[in-house]
Amino acid sequence: TWSKMRAIALVILGLAVTAMTDPIPDKFFGKFKVDRSENFDEFLSAKGVGFLTRQIIKFASVTKVFSKGPAEGTYTFENLSSKKNVKYEGFKLGEPFKGEGLDSTQHEITFNNKDGEVTEHHKRLDNPEFTPETYHYTMSDDSSELIMRMTNNGITCKRFFKRQEV
Repeated sequence: TWSKMRAIALVILGLAVTAMTDPIPDKFFGKFKVDRSENFDEFLSAKGVGFLTRQIIKFASVTKVFSKGPAEGTYTFENLSSKKNVKYEGFKLGEPFKGEGLDSTQHEITFNNKDGEVTEHHKRLDNPEFTPETYHYTMSDDSSELIMRMTNNGITCKRFFKRQEV
């Protein structure tokens, strides 16, 4: 039947997408605390964030944690801040899942890794007109810093997170 063929096609597509994604390199695993930013205020302004809210966001302490997940081939990502903590546990690369964003709304989230760059893609489920966002993570040459790059309305910013000793 048509529904069985469609289900099989979706499974094959999911396997193909997963196969195209490299595993996350070990150098990404750890705890990283925000140290400095480039163009962050301009980025937030381009998103329409008001002045007072931008000041609060800019000075908030943010820590990101990448780790291996509870099952083989899975990962866990935590975004810890003075405002809100989010944890995505047991996700697989290339497979969308639902999770709560920092804005307290439900998002469809997909992590990938290609050529040493981990991406975190968010699509808000409550507002389809909201522009999806993708965060790009790379490591410094000596693996002491996690570098996050994001773009909105032509404005690109970088945030640098220093590796923390556990």
